[in-house]
Amino acid sequence: MAGMGEDWRLLIFLGKNCALGIAAGWLLLAALIRANVGGLGDLLFGNGLELTALVLVAAGFAVTFGGLAMGTAVFLLPRD
Repeated sequence: MAGMGEDWRLLIFLGKNCALGIAAGWLLLAALIRANVGGLGDLLFGNGLELTALVLVAAGFAVTFGGLAMGTAVFLLPRD
């Protein structure tokens, strides 16, 4: 059974991977908006709700890529 120190190490491990995933997701989102892929930039900034639309899309990318990074990190942990 893992002690409390091991629990903190795992939480820090997951937090770091989540932060890396969120950063990667936001970087991809910025590239998609900048390149206006599929008219995404026009769609986000072409109405009166630019900030709301950007926050919602950024939150979706953060949840998706953060969860993906954490899941990948857990599955790639070495087995005992």
